[in-house]
Amino acid sequence: MPSIKIDTSLSKEILTSPSPNLFFTPYGLTLLEIQGELNLPTEYPKGTPQTNEDHEYLSNFITVDDIHHAVKFGNLVFDEKDESKVTLFIGKSQRLLGDIVKLNTPLAVLRVPVNRHDEGEEDVKLVDIVKAKLIFKQRPLPIM
Repeated sequence: MPSIKIDTSLSKEILTSPSPNLFFTPYGLTLLEIQGELNLPTEYPKGTPQTNEDHEYLSNFITVDDIHHAVKFGNLVFDEKDESKVTLFIGKSQRLLGDIVKLNTPLAVLRVPVNRHDEGEEDVKLVDIVKAKLIFKQRPLPIM
């Protein structure tokens, strides 16, 4: 049976110098479970923004590695009074109320090399162990 070595050194490095592409919570990396549909921008704008609306729409995106455009879809707020509660604001139009739930079985996040060759294979790297998820059971609420 084929096997591969899993390098755990990256998981230790991430704790001391986190990557800007990873989102950390007080619980480390977490899963996000959402019910309903989110109102998100669908297409990265082409050309130079001309109006304030264009600039605002453009602020919904982030560029990763100078080539990939990702949607910044929300602002996550942890409740200071109740550590098990969390609120996710989606733009200026939606709000989700959720809970932080510990997973019964933790999950490993692995970084697998994309172009692997038999000679000089890179190791699969353990990034983190996910122990909790943010669960939003209700549909998004409109913000008035």
